[in-house]
Amino acid sequence: MEPLNCVVELTAQGCEIWAGSQFQTVEQGAAAAILGIKPEQVKINTLYAGGSFGRRATPDADYIAEAVTIAKASGGARPVHLVWTREDDIKGGYYRPMVYHKVRAGLDKDGVLVAWDHHIVAQQIMEGTAFESFAVRNGVDSTTTEAPPTCPTRCPTSRSPSIQ
Repeated sequence: MEPLNCVVELTAQGCEIWAGSQFQTVEQGAAAAILGIKPEQVKINTLYAGGSFGRRATPDADYIAEAVTIAKASGGARPVHLVWTREDDIKGGYYRPMVYHKVRAGLDKDGVLVAWDHHIVAQQIMEGTAFESFAVRNGVDSTTTEAPPTCPTRCPTSRSPSIQ
């Protein structure tokens, strides 16, 4: 997986960005808001980047917003090339939210599941974003808490039948 990276150049016409973009409209809007210009003045050149696996699709355009902010702060004298280290990315928390699971289950003598008590506490990443209306239902962020559609009827036991 390549590290998050992009190039931002400010021009008299607006802003030009080169990135392995996955949410161009969101990124265009974020850049325009930071710079105080119209979204049409932000041109995004989408590069074919490998290994993003959805990581570049964040509701706040995190790394793009950082690069645009740096370009703005520097007065746009020259293009800005931003590269996040893996450590920078992991500290951000997106798509790696904190999650705590506590499971208690009961099996009968044949390994059939007869009881299941599962508690999940997860950090929400879509709350307060434009995606909340379809990603968060009844207070549960579906992007951070996934569950099987049905509970299994047979669970493997902790001991193989061939080992006594």
